[in-house]
Amino acid sequence: MKNRPQPLHATIVFGFLCGLLFIPISLALDLFIEWPQTLFLPIYVFVAVYSGILTRWSPVGIQTIIFPLLMIVMALPWIHSMTLFVILIMGVLSWIRSGLCFPLNVGKQIVAEIFLGLLAGGLLAILNPATLLDWALTVWMFFLVQALYFVFFETEGMASAPINPDPFEYAREQAENILAVQTHV
Repeated sequence: MKNRPQPLHATIVFGFLCGLLFIPISLALDLFIEWPQTLFLPIYVFVAVYSGILTRWSPVGIQTIIFPLLMIVMALPWIHSMTLFVILIMGVLSWIRSGLCFPLNVGKQIVAEIFLGLLAGGLLAILNPATLLDWALTVWMFFLVQALYFVFFETEGMASAPINPDPFEYAREQAENILAVQTHV
């Protein structure tokens, strides 16, 4: 039985897994690349994978997100500021989510993405992570904030996805329909 995707729960679990993986990935990358990129590269990979997951929930294909993600890859070697990196990541993720995967009307898009961007950026500024453990928790917090998108907006692609009910529930509904038709005859 194939059920409708649960993006809220999946985003929370994915964020938790990213938070768990952040420390070992950053420590491994620290052996090969210098400091700011040891933080930037895992976050970029997590956002890229999350963007791929978003395309699975939407009617668009994965080829749609290649250009926005390549923009980050091209800019990554020259970015040494965490603020600039977060703004770039949030902008591209907003573009992918609201512009490509789940297009809403323009007003809702702008309000939703500004709200989520300010919330994520504000929490990052307040938390001011210093250690890898702080960063891992911040990564999870980032995805918790991203999950709010699915709390406030049910996307059109997911709303039209068919829900296959439990076979017993389906049989009960069919029996009720038969009985309703017979009582009206």
